[in-house]
Amino acid sequence: MGLGLAPHTIVLMVVTALAVVGGLVYAMRQEEADRRAWRRVSDEVGEMGLPEIRRLVRQGLVAPSPQFWQVLEDGLVRFRPSDRDEEVQRQRLLQEVRLRLMP
Repeated sequence: MGLGLAPHTIVLMVVTALAVVGGLVYAMRQEEADRRAWRRVSDEVGEMGLPEIRRLVRQGLVAPSPQFWQVLEDGLVRFRPSDRDEEVQRQRLLQEVRLRLMP
């Protein structure tokens, strides 16, 4: 039982379908690689000191990017303050960053 299509039409459909699937797989891998890279940066932000994080916040004001603010927020959440004063500063920075993330 045939499909009523010429062989070259079937070959074109198969090649097109494979190209689409290949493109989707490539895009998914690229997105995962980007997500891992942002996660690494976020971990590094979490290990920085508050003065360094403040400098990053000032840089973000110059070149705003939603991903930049998201990474900063994740890093600030991971940041572990050594005393109460650092915790208060972290909370202020976190509030400022979250305001930048609001639409």
